[in-house]
Amino acid sequence: MRNSSYIADNVFGINLEYTKMQNQTKELFFRCLDENRDEEYFENELKKIWNDSDLDLMQEQILEYREMVHEDNTNKKLSEEAKSKINIVGFAVLSSAVLLTNKLFQKSKTKEYKIRHESYAYKVDKNEYLKKLVPKYTSDIKPYYKKGESKAKENIVRYVKPSTYNSMVYNTTLTKNEWAQTLNDGEELGIDHYYIKSHSFSCPHCLSHQERKMTREECLNIYNTAEEGATDLLHPNCKCELVIYEENTKLRKIKNKDEKIEQYHIREKVMSLTLKKEEILSDIKIQKSLGNEDEIDKLNKQRNKINKSIRELKEALPTTELKKQVVVRNR
Repeated sequence: MRNSSYIADNVFGINLEYTKMQNQTKELFFRCLDENRDEEYFENELKKIWNDSDLDLMQEQILEYREMVHEDNTNKKLSEEAKSKINIVGFAVLSSAVLLTNKLFQKSKTKEYKIRHESYAYKVDKNEYLKKLVPKYTSDIKPYYKKGESKAKENIVRYVKPSTYNSMVYNTTLTKNEWAQTLNDGEELGIDHYYIKSHSFSCPHCLSHQERKMTREECLNIYNTAEEGATDLLHPNCKCELVIYEENTKLRKIKNKDEKIEQYHIREKVMSLTLKKEEILSDIKIQKSLGNEDEIDKLNKQRNKINKSIRELKEALPTTELKKQVVVRNR
């Protein structure tokens, strides 16, 4: 049986992996500046961190998920021959997006390192310069553009981290492959109707589409127009799974939508705070290596505040099961 939180857990896992790589980059950045290393040394060490792009893991998880979905749909395991013939939807786009983003990040950090290393303030008082630089450092390098607009500078909405962008593209790819597998299985079984099962932590866009009987044509229309952003489903944060509709299927009326939307926002906050805590732990390492005890005290207070916020958010959820689910697993 498929795990209803498979998409959410694995997307967060990828986000966490890239967050760790970003934090390792930051630690390297300040270690090299503290040791007065040249640009070439920093660049070579940076490549070692970003040598593994996680694409093999993403591919493995997508294939694993498609197998799970097929077994759930048909009560049969995929044969080895069928596995070898699976064409992962959008994997070329995913690979290209991830590799380009990772390359952009390395190029940006190498350029920044050179500027910092050659700055007058660094040469005059290295210790004070680095102490003040730690909280100013950012991994936000990937431009995010206005929806439907050209990739011009004036259309940039904000900059995001590789962890955010890569996991977002992975989320879309994983979800679309679930739909593709279900539609393929349904066609082979001669089934023409499907639905999206209600699931925990659904976003506001997806709620209205759940527990509603849809024809194959409707599903394909949603699937094919998702690239143009013409649907609320299959957006970059969508985790809706398409399920085969059978004669004995009983669709449930979704109640308490406002409560469910609030639960969605709670999970998003918990994930964001968990990633922020990882960043703070990295900053503590850096400030400790620089000998800045006063900064470590400030960071520990921030970390304690985050832990308190996570506990409070969890307690706001109505059931023990939801409280368990909101704590995403670490890989």
